[in-house]
Amino acid sequence: MWDLDTLHSMNERAYEEYKRKQPTTPLEGLREKLRNARPPSISILLGVFRNFETYNDFVNLVREYLPEREKEILEKPTPHEQMACFASHFEDRYLPLHPSFRDEMCEDDYYELLREIPVMVMGFGWEDYHELNNARLGAQLMSYLFESPLEGYDEGERVSLIDGFTPEYQSEAQRVPAGGITLDTAKRILRGKRWVGLRNWAQYIYQATGNWFLDTDDDMRYSGMQNDWDKGTVEAMSKDWREAEDRYNKMMEFAGWLEDEKEGLARFKQTIDFILAHLEKEV
Repeated sequence: MWDLDTLHSMNERAYEEYKRKQPTTPLEGLREKLRNARPPSISILLGVFRNFETYNDFVNLVREYLPEREKEILEKPTPHEQMACFASHFEDRYLPLHPSFRDEMCEDDYYELLREIPVMVMGFGWEDYHELNNARLGAQLMSYLFESPLEGYDEGERVSLIDGFTPEYQSEAQRVPAGGITLDTAKRILRGKRWVGLRNWAQYIYQATGNWFLDTDDDMRYSGMQNDWDKGTVEAMSKDWREAEDRYNKMMEFAGWLEDEKEGLARFKQTIDFILAHLEKEV
């Protein structure tokens, strides 16, 4: 049992310790209370006051798609940082959003994120075909095999690809049928796992893969319909994105296969031999 003097002594020490820990000025006291309460930053509050509905819609978006991250996201001090945090976690679970959100380069408002699902597209457009001379060698070699995918496009642009090849590659490329192989021919003869990357590439440059991400270029993306926020749409797009990544990776694997420092030329020859042999069978 404690005696009375000991209890008084303990109480006095506890009171002195309590006073020592308390802020010495009203401002320090306010600062301590604010730190404990963790209120929204001034920039967040201003944004809320300017457009309460927009902020509320963003909160609902977080709760709909990343409920377990709500506290982490909404505690960020600015709209930029909140949207960047949302985009980072959204990519981990669903699919990537436009880099401007993750990199905090978007407008200082939630509207740009809320108006649609701001996804990226991977389509091969007119400018991509026009710039093929600056592309990796594997993409050039694959593209040269096929007929120009752009209706009314100057065939000279495709033929000019050969100018950048080494003499050895040029010699092999001259064996490709004039004008290149049509998409229908490519789908018919490039069967099996071995040629899947090349077949994918033919469909890719023709925007005929059947995958929205691969068949939509930037021009089409911003002139077409918007993708509204909807759980079913997000889930479907996530599935399509994973498929697009898988198909694109196979294309790049085949491009790398053709670029091999030691075996690349032999592999390009082997590819052309395979195509020519099947064309002869169809005659």
